[in-house]
Amino acid sequence: MNTPVHLVMNLAVLRRIAPEGQRVGGWVAVGALLPDLPMFAFFFWQRWVLQVSHREIWGAAYFEASWQHVFDAFNSVPIFAALGLLAIALRQTGPAWLCASVLLHALGDAFLHREDGHRHLWPLSTWRFESPVSYWDPAHHGHLGAGFETVVVLASTAVLWRHAPLGGRIALASVCAVSVSGWIVFYGLGYAP
Repeated sequence: MNTPVHLVMNLAVLRRIAPEGQRVGGWVAVGALLPDLPMFAFFFWQRWVLQVSHREIWGAAYFEASWQHVFDAFNSVPIFAALGLLAIALRQTGPAWLCASVLLHALGDAFLHREDGHRHLWPLSTWRFESPVSYWDPAHHGHLGAGFETVVVLASTAVLWRHAPLGGRIALASVCAVSVSGWIVFYGLGYAP
């Protein structure tokens, strides 16, 4: 899934189940973004420091074992489940919500990543689930994956809209606009990579 989709979805789902009056939005937002942060650092390093081409970055460098271990650690269900249980045991509700958000991010990714997916059971296992549906790749039903993401963004926005401040509504509308227009351009008009 695309990072903004995780953010909107996680906020919609986890804020809805949080106890009344418990402010979890910041923790959930950090947890939604945390698994993708190493990928952004990787891209910045490869593209702007090493000046590697996009083709080389996503065709080879992304799949190097050293980077895969970093990506997998930040998407690890055992690691964040253990940290979440520890946070609950220590009565640290904020970190527990952060871990819940990371786990929801991992669940979303598992069903929409193919060969670019993570080993979500790392370090206990190196097994990698390869979904038959990609969130972007037209060769693996990318139109369906991207369409599903768009529906998730629209539904999550509907849940969040009522209580969102003006800045939040502008952000939600922007994510919706990018999701819908992206699907139309890449799949409706056929400009997918």
